[in-house]
Amino acid sequence: MRTSRPAANGLRINHVRVLFTGSGTNITYLTMLSPFIPAASTQAYLAQIPQEIQQRAGDYTQGNHWLILFSALVGILINVLVIRSRLLERVHTHWERKRTRPWSGALVVGATYYIVAWSLDLPWAVYAKWWREVRYGLNTQTAGAWLAESVIGAVFTGILLAVMLMLLYALIRRAPRTWWLWSSALTSTMIVFAIVIAPVTIEPMFNEYKPLASGRNHDLITALASEAGIAPDRIVSYDGSKQSANYTARVTGLFGTSRIAVSDALLTQASQAELRAVVGHEIGHHVLHHALLLALAYSALLTLAFLVTHLLYAPLVRLLRADGLAGPADPAGVPILSIIVTATFLVLTPVTNGLVRFVENQADVYSLGHAREPDGMAIALLRTADYRAADPGAVEEWLFYDHPSIARRIERAMEWKHQHRNGR
Repeated sequence: MRTSRPAANGLRINHVRVLFTGSGTNITYLTMLSPFIPAASTQAYLAQIPQEIQQRAGDYTQGNHWLILFSALVGILINVLVIRSRLLERVHTHWERKRTRPWSGALVVGATYYIVAWSLDLPWAVYAKWWREVRYGLNTQTAGAWLAESVIGAVFTGILLAVMLMLLYALIRRAPRTWWLWSSALTSTMIVFAIVIAPVTIEPMFNEYKPLASGRNHDLITALASEAGIAPDRIVSYDGSKQSANYTARVTGLFGTSRIAVSDALLTQASQAELRAVVGHEIGHHVLHHALLLALAYSALLTLAFLVTHLLYAPLVRLLRADGLAGPADPAGVPILSIIVTATFLVLTPVTNGLVRFVENQADVYSLGHAREPDGMAIALLRTADYRAADPGAVEEWLFYDHPSIARRIERAMEWKHQHRNGR
């Protein structure tokens, strides 16, 4: 592997310095000393992050840790308020007087629940998902644009959730003792269905997706995809800069709808090495079927959460004095289910984060072996250092990080470079 590569100004370089200027980055080049030492190279990369960026990223990251707890507590409080209001009980009773089919009652109650819960959660969502992101320079949307997208997303989510609750409560009625076990088939089907239809029905509501424009980036990306057996029409670009200045790429869809979407910000800001590294990472997700793997894993965790619901439903009803609920099969009790599932997933945060870190690690390894751009990967990772604390402690990373830390990912890239520096 070549240890140096022509820079834009014709110099040959071994290492890259990323200079942070506000929300953007400028790149200049430094020559590294021999011999090549992975640990020293990793520290050299991390040392390029200015102190003020480290401080801001640390504040943002620590705040995200607290948001995990506070978001769960807000959700639980909202569910308690819905239970206390007895609104869902009244809706269900009123509907059952006119309709004899229980599935329709569950559908209506589920839709009502989501509308009420989403409305009550909106002030918190404005703070946590918009205002805070704007404050840290990570969201470029106006409040109106963000709210419009939130409403669109809520409509799609509400429909899918209402249908899932309708089917779930039908399952509870048919198998009151083992419904939680059979729920795995339902949740996995619904999750996979949502992933499959997203590129066709949901994502175009938020961004414009189109084929890659011809040129250097098109040739580079399609060549990389072709080496992995991915057809060029599976790679598209989208106007991600509408929402954020961060450059990124992602895998969406499953089976016939799967594709790799590359943000316009990535296409305009990244060097060839960065672009190859980032797209190679996403190709890894695609080739290794990570979307399907995570869908099945989350379905298994939901099954566990439903088991906890089965065991704790009656005690929680008594604790909250929700005497009007007829039992677990009563769709008016969906806030009880939501409280238990929310609390269960809060406890499982290290597990869910670990699942995502696992597939991200695999995608990094795939990119290094396929795109062979360790320095490109390191530079791309440094560009995320303004919203991810780069070098957390091992316990903090295990508990709270849903991606491997920047330091660990760069270290892996440098180790790969050290092992393969005489290749290629």
